[in-house]
Amino acid sequence: MKNQSMIDACLNCFAACEECATECINMVNEGHLKCIALCRDCGDICLQCVTFEKRDSDFAKQVMQLCADICNACADECEKFADEHDHCRECAEACRKCAEECMTY
Repeated sequence: MKNQSMIDACLNCFAACEECATECINMVNEGHLKCIALCRDCGDICLQCVTFEKRDSDFAKQVMQLCADICNACADECEKFADEHDHCRECAEACRKCAEECMTY
């Protein structure tokens, strides 16, 4: 299927962001608030990418660009904690992969 690798990357990123946000919330550490917010935004835009792609929207390319930008911002934040927390490292990796896929859309 056309763009299946982008769809898979978006869904994987969504799942990684949800897990990372949940883990960070459970740590009750104010130092992770930006990470939580970005993970939530990133997960939401990843799902929107899949939706726009599946409906063959005329605006899919713009949504993919926004997704790549948010994914990179989320990855930057998660990488700050990647040495301490596996969920942050895994989220950053998923975000980078998703950004790469969305940029080539």
